[in-house]
Amino acid sequence: MHHPANKSITQGRIRRTGAVLAATAASLALTAVWSGSSTIAAAASTTPNLAGVTINFADQFKQYETVFEATNALKGAKYKVSWSEFVGGPPIIAAETGGSVDLGDMAETPTIFAQAANDPVKVVAATKGTNPKSSPFGILVPKGSPIKKISQLRGHTIAVQEGTVEQYVLIQILKRAGIPYGAVTIDNLTITNASTAVNNGKVDAAVLSQPLIGLDLSSGKATQLVSAAGYAPTYGYLTASQAALDDPRKAAALADFINRFYKAQATLTKNPKLAAQTYVTTYGVPLSVAQQAVKSVSASGTPVTPAIIKYQQAEANTFQQLGLIPSKLNVAKIFDLRYNAAVAKKAGLKA
Repeated sequence: MHHPANKSITQGRIRRTGAVLAATAASLALTAVWSGSSTIAAAASTTPNLAGVTINFADQFKQYETVFEATNALKGAKYKVSWSEFVGGPPIIAAETGGSVDLGDMAETPTIFAQAANDPVKVVAATKGTNPKSSPFGILVPKGSPIKKISQLRGHTIAVQEGTVEQYVLIQILKRAGIPYGAVTIDNLTITNASTAVNNGKVDAAVLSQPLIGLDLSSGKATQLVSAAGYAPTYGYLTASQAALDDPRKAAALADFINRFYKAQATLTKNPKLAAQTYVTTYGVPLSVAQQAVKSVSASGTPVTPAIIKYQQAEANTFQQLGLIPSKLNVAKIFDLRYNAAVAKKAGLKA
């Protein structure tokens, strides 16, 4: 049954090695653009005492926790980090809104639905894909499917997690093929369940990301209909609860955390063998699968630029025009730019 995305999107947590890799790939393969000893927190005139502060971080399948552990990036931090696991951005938004989470990672789409629902969260940091000829997203169909072209998706059932970037990728792919979004039936499944469904032939197609795509293709149970390369850029966000941002000590800890993360990214980028071995050690997967995951995403840390806000506005307008959010948004309001000047300085860009 086709139904619009909303705040009730599944909030369950799912454990699966493929899903762990899917989320972690985006983190391990990012290319950081900052170096040196100064920190993002230096943007503030004073730094509060961080002893006793805990950042409650909503991770997606240990992607950030893995990066920090592999690089020992939290060494010397005056605060603690408490990690929790989620599948997709929508349940992270719900946890931030509910007060159990301070900071979380996701793509851009969940923040649009968060703003539409007046959830008290803000985007505080961003990454951007660097290679427009590649994408971690794509549409898979079961092996032996009669669907050979995008145009043949009309009238079929497609598995996708609503309120996520996979949903927006699907909208863009269908649009270019001249297929209205309402001309397909949406099965609202988490990415892990969508993978299982397409492999078992329970749906006609599924929108997935790497390395689930690679794992599913290697299993011989699915084939790729189309890559999302050229259909939508790849953005990653860190979002924070308004309550955390309103707390001076937590806000300062978040600034330090962001800086440490990008330094950790730089370490892994310079050492792809370490990144791949981290996969193997943590998740027990073959080295070849780990290497594919590391190579599947290429992105860099970036300040929040006018181009990013413009892109998000166009995406939000699309969801509003489709009736998936109730009214037009001014998406600039979802961004908190307090860390932007320091990030821009390190990136050599104008904030």
